[in-house]
Amino acid sequence: KADTSAEAIILDLEFDAELLADSAFRPESAIEDQLLFTIGHLNGDNAVGRLDKVKLTDVQTSRTEAGRTKISYHAVLQVAWRKRQGVPETYAFTLPIDVGYQAQKDFAEAYGHTCVDWGAHDVDSGSMWYYFRPHSSRCRLDEAHITKTEAAVSVSPVNTTGKYPEYDKIWADDLLTVVAVFGKYEDGATTASDAGVSAYNTFVAAMRRELPNAQTSPEGLPNNPGVEHPEVSITAELPDGRYVIVNALLVDNVRTAGAEFNARYAELSRTADLILYNGHAGLGANIRALASKGDWQPGQYSIVFLNGCDTYAYVDAALFQAHAAVNPDDPKGTKYVDVVTNAMPAFFREMSDTTLAMVRGLLAYDSPRTYEQIFKDIDSSQIVLVSGEEDNTFTPGAPDEPVDVQPWAGVSLEGELARGAQQRHETAVVPAGTYTFEMTGTGDADLYVRVGLAPTATEYDCRPYKGGSVEACTVELPAPSTLHVMVEGYAAQSTFTLVGKAQ
Repeated sequence: KADTSAEAIILDLEFDAELLADSAFRPESAIEDQLLFTIGHLNGDNAVGRLDKVKLTDVQTSRTEAGRTKISYHAVLQVAWRKRQGVPETYAFTLPIDVGYQAQKDFAEAYGHTCVDWGAHDVDSGSMWYYFRPHSSRCRLDEAHITKTEAAVSVSPVNTTGKYPEYDKIWADDLLTVVAVFGKYEDGATTASDAGVSAYNTFVAAMRRELPNAQTSPEGLPNNPGVEHPEVSITAELPDGRYVIVNALLVDNVRTAGAEFNARYAELSRTADLILYNGHAGLGANIRALASKGDWQPGQYSIVFLNGCDTYAYVDAALFQAHAAVNPDDPKGTKYVDVVTNAMPAFFREMSDTTLAMVRGLLAYDSPRTYEQIFKDIDSSQIVLVSGEEDNTFTPGAPDEPVDVQPWAGVSLEGELARGAQQRHETAVVPAGTYTFEMTGTGDADLYVRVGLAPTATEYDCRPYKGGSVEACTVELPAPSTLHVMVEGYAAQSTFTLVGKAQ
């Protein structure tokens, strides 16, 4: 298990494919060139694949009569898929057959105006794969230029649900430290007419409103700091004595930002709880560049949000490997970092609100939110998801000290409720595991389940939203905690029977 999302479900697409290449040297590289086209292909269906996770087997090479190298292979591709679309049984890929150097140039020239996304621009062989939309109504692909394959689709075992950021690690020092990096829309831009500069200004203003008693550095900061103040620090004391420090930085782009930015980013990353990059993914170049930067410290837990277009496709193991290198107790590299990405394009106009949503989520330490709950405040079109959260252990209501936790015998409740009336139940501390609650009855009663805290009409971990009184919830506990159940009458009169048990 490795990924959580409010909008996406992770699927495994398994298929056989073939291609033509210039040579048999490093056939995996030619396969990667072909699989790049799945990024644009899947984007057309509100999805994208995690290319660094693809599993290749049965790679075969041979020579054609025309002197080309033919490569065939079997692949399993991990795909983030918009869950509201439902899970298909199969998925049909249409991909370029020839990924040789000249063949890719010819393919882009032939189809770069018709078989691409409506917003495509300056399409060439280096970007055709990103914009590729073979199902476009304008697209007429020559059968000699493509190969077709049908993938078998299954729900991936990596899906997780109900995972929280590690609130206890974040707030162990009573301080939330945020680093928010904004890249410009156009390198060299100097005014707020640039969408990246505007997003930076908007975020700084939003944080000053969010933390009205905050101190800024530099002092006397104008409403729109822009390129005149490419780094701003905002420090605030919260009512309970905790602190927040937000460092916002503006750069042309993180790949070419230079030694001064690299040194400053390394310094800030050492103690950062939340790091966000907002800007162009650069077809993956900016994402890989930022992943190679930073100075990670033993035991320092961080959430890193790569908030650009299709970053789920571009992220690799670099951040996890860097954390594993400094944490001997974490050979996987996931214990001290969670990496948040987008399965679809992110828009500059949303980047300030997206960053603010993540900050607000971590400020909610009195009523902790799962990643899914935090992501619901982000534009759903981005299809945000987190990786590396599978070993997170924070659970609301978990005892501060070890306790003798006994297996749960389950619960059976029944009742009759008028409209607006509630019946509640709280368990003792139960072991980590999966728990189900199934309700039947008459009328219309609504089921709410929450981990560690009593549910309300707006705060819960599961609420099925179904008509009638037949509803069910499943929740996972990564650590021992309490479970809280509420049943509320919606119809004038409802009866219910509720059975809860450990799986």
